[in-house]
Parts: sequence; structure tokens; C-alpha cells
Amino acid sequence: MSYSQYLKPISERRTIYNLKPELPSGISIDTVQAAIQTIVRDVPTHFNCQLNRAIILTGDAHKKVWDSVAKATNGARRAIAERDETFGTVVFFVDEAVTRKLQNEYPAHHDLLPLFGEQVSGAAQVQSWVAVESMGMGANLQHFNQFVQDALPADIPKSWVVKSQLCFGLPTGQADVKEYVENPVKVY
Repeated sequence: MSYSQYLKPISERRTIYNLKPELPSGISIDTVQAAIQTIVRDVPTHFNCQLNRAIILTGDAHKKVWDSVAKATNGARRAIAERDETFGTVVFFVDEAVTRKLQNEYPAHHDLLPLFGEQVSGAAQVQSWVAVESMGMGANLQHFNQFVQDALPADIPKSWVVKSQLCFGLPTGQADVKEYVENPVKVY
């Protein structure tokens, strides 16, 4: 693969809110799960700690979590739209038990390790976003973190802390045109 082939889907990724709760023809939830699993496993992490975690909510589980978020946010329009207009949600976590273990093993990095966790979670989130869009879906990233955390299935470990929600479905329209800011990368 050339670098331009690699960059194309990254450059084309957009926030898409106009969705319907379907998957594209030929794409199954198993395909989505396999992609997210690969990304969570293979995204590099500090000290190879592999603290990224994810679950995918679909069907009743998806609706239940977003209904709870909508109620907790007094009917926030975005939460209602995620419940009604998307097929599913990838919930991203970092495992704080891993962070605490690393803090004990590497005390010189104690205060930096939570930040490193945020960074590697962000890497998994963006890679997953590009992956679902390359399958023909639209997606948007939400941060109803505590509301989602409070509504998750009971078997989610308490050490898993929610970092974001990637809501996905079949696009019903185009994304807005992206406006770029001048942000040159200098070479010294």
C-alpha cells in the first residue's frame, strides 16, 4: 500500500450525523466486531500495556444505554438521535487497573501514565472511525462518558473507564464540507 492509499481514508473521514439504524449491504456486525477487535489489539500502547478495551452495543442494549443517557441529560437531542438513528455504538474504555499497575512499576512516569492512556485510546478511536467509514458507514464520536458508564451492562469490569462512544449507521446524507485551518508542519 502506498502512503497516499493510507492517507486517503484518513483525509475522507468525517463526522456524520445523518444516519439510519442499518448496516451497508454486505457488512455484518461480525465484520465490524472483527475490525474493532483487531484495532484494539494492534494499536500501539505505552510499555506495550494494551490497556484499550471496547464493546459494541447493538439492538436493545444500544437503545437501553442511549435511552438512559437521554433521561439523564433531560432529553438531550443528540442522545435521542444516537438511540433512534444509529445502528450501534462502539464504547471505548481504558483499563485503569493496567494504569495503576504501571504507576507502581514505573513511579517516574506516575503522573504521565493516565495521559498516555488517553492518547492510546484516542488512537484506537480514530482508527476505528476510519475503519467503519471505509465499510460504507457514517459515524460520529460522542463523549457522554459518565452517563454511558452508569448505564452499561453489569458485567463490565469496574476498572474499565469510558472514554468515548463511536456511533455508527448507514449514512442518509453527505457530511458537511470540512473547513481547514492553516496549521503547517515545519521541518527544521
